[in-house]
Amino acid sequence: MPHVIPPVKKVRWVNAVFFVVTTLIGVLGTPFYIARFGLSTAEILIFIFFMLATGLSITMGYHRLYAHASYRANPIIQFLYLFFGAAAFEQSALKWAAQHRIHHQYVDTDEDPYSIKKGFWYAHIGWLIFWKHHVDYSIVKDLQASRMASHQHKHYGLWSVTAGIGLPVLLGALTGHALGAFIICVCLRITLVYHTTFFINSVCHMFGKATYDIYASARDHWFVAFLTYGEGYHNFHHRFPSDYRNGVRWYQWDPSKWFIALLSHLGLVRDLKRVSQFQVLHARVAAENKRISDRLTRQLANQLRCQKTLEAFHLQYEQLRKSLVGWELAVKEYSQLLQDRVARQSQEVRAAAYARKEQARLHFKEIHSRWTSLIKLSPLALEQLFAY
Repeated sequence: MPHVIPPVKKVRWVNAVFFVVTTLIGVLGTPFYIARFGLSTAEILIFIFFMLATGLSITMGYHRLYAHASYRANPIIQFLYLFFGAAAFEQSALKWAAQHRIHHQYVDTDEDPYSIKKGFWYAHIGWLIFWKHHVDYSIVKDLQASRMASHQHKHYGLWSVTAGIGLPVLLGALTGHALGAFIICVCLRITLVYHTTFFINSVCHMFGKATYDIYASARDHWFVAFLTYGEGYHNFHHRFPSDYRNGVRWYQWDPSKWFIALLSHLGLVRDLKRVSQFQVLHARVAAENKRISDRLTRQLANQLRCQKTLEAFHLQYEQLRKSLVGWELAVKEYSQLLQDRVARQSQEVRAAAYARKEQARLHFKEIHSRWTSLIKLSPLALEQLFAY
């Protein structure tokens, strides 16, 4: 367990000045620069490249690799994460990961470095400007064993200035646009990456849907996911933090997950951690059950009729849960059979096990379809439905 010392209220002048200066130059300077000099293709390409490189290095590297160890990466990929992660000016990977692990361990408590319980502004950026936090690095001993990560931490100023300011300005200078590169590709880009990242701690702990854990402050927010390469599915992430994915449904925007999977196919990363579809389904339907049950309790005035409605609703949930367990067991049985050399040679045995698996899946789908229609009803409609 890390030794968490409460933060001290103290203005972090370096952070404050850096935030203010980059924001003013980026937000106010960009339109003036474009009006005066226009915008070249080179400036656009450098801006897009550094937005993607720094943003993805935070999501795929700092967050999913270093903070949660949801997969393993070879040294080349790690260097790229550390280099462009430093260019985001969001602290060293060690410090970022240490504070994030503490956040998960003590979420929404006084020990949480960016607890939403202290307000939207505090969770968004106030914790970085007006409070000095002690960081216990014992929680990232595994990362301290990495010479590369330790070097980045020790020489973070050199890494960040070289990657985040020197390289984009140099690229701009080579194309004749050093000033534009500094204003747009450094200052504006840093400002945008900052606030989209900070949205995770503020917006995604206050707005959105609690898809998998209704009692967590973390929420799934599709628009923040769009801005942050998939990080906005935050309720899932807090429910299953070790999973390399955040968006698990086919239509959910999570390019960080797709890039990690691509790197895995290329042999550049390995040991991707992911929870089973059954764990995800169990969590989702349990959350739906709790959400509707709480709503019934709050909105139905008649206690006796409310209790009867709750009992009937819980029976529907139990039926769904048992069908899901049955499907899960049938899948496990079929998988174990395929690993059995004798059973694998029997086409009849394989066919029977496969049929049981498919029957269980279809049974769950049928019950789940009814459940999906049920949870869309209002408390009053549910009361009327179960009254007969």
